[in-house]
Amino acid sequence: MPCAIITLMINPSQEEYLTPEDDYWTKRVQLFTVQFPTYTKPQKVWGRFHTSEERFRASKHEIIPIKEHAGTRTYVMMQPYVLEPELTITVGLYDTPKHYADQDSSVGKTIGQPRQEGFREAQAGNAQAWYYHSDKTIVLWECFFDRRFRKHPFDKDVNMQKLWKGLEHWLIQKFPQATTIATPFNDPIAESIDEYQAFLKTLGYSPIAQAAFGKKI
Repeated sequence: MPCAIITLMINPSQEEYLTPEDDYWTKRVQLFTVQFPTYTKPQKVWGRFHTSEERFRASKHEIIPIKEHAGTRTYVMMQPYVLEPELTITVGLYDTPKHYADQDSSVGKTIGQPRQEGFREAQAGNAQAWYYHSDKTIVLWECFFDRRFRKHPFDKDVNMQKLWKGLEHWLIQKFPQATTIATPFNDPIAESIDEYQAFLKTLGYSPIAQAAFGKKI
């Protein structure tokens, strides 16, 4: 009987986890545990971080006010993720599909029990930031969970608030000399500008420029 291998993902127990080899992500941190609308159990949210140094030259049209017009800044990318187990199921395929009520039915049957082959990192969102050393300013460009991990409006979404605060905490620890954190006044992933700005205000931000919100650290 011919066989095929199918890999399925289900809700994780997250009991064991080996960090995958990937040079791009320099750090992995467990951030918090929350309940997502698409999972039956609370999930541990991890963050994988990449940082790099880069040269920049600012223009007079920058969204975030930066006094230094050229210099070096540190780029940060963070991707929140959850761990999902990889299960392998062996299916034996029938030589000829069975027919019931003149309709095709099963093409095979499961052989043996599902086998767990470890975990995979299921990306749950994205975040980006820059630290301008001379200005001592962190620019948090974006920070969000993907749509399938969200259910409520931003300003009432506790999970989004935890994600944002978790990234803020990591950035402040990474750049202890920072005195200001700033961010654009809008993000197209929100339903409206008002909703997004209400969300920023719940995190302590207020307008600092025509298109920017910020706060002192």
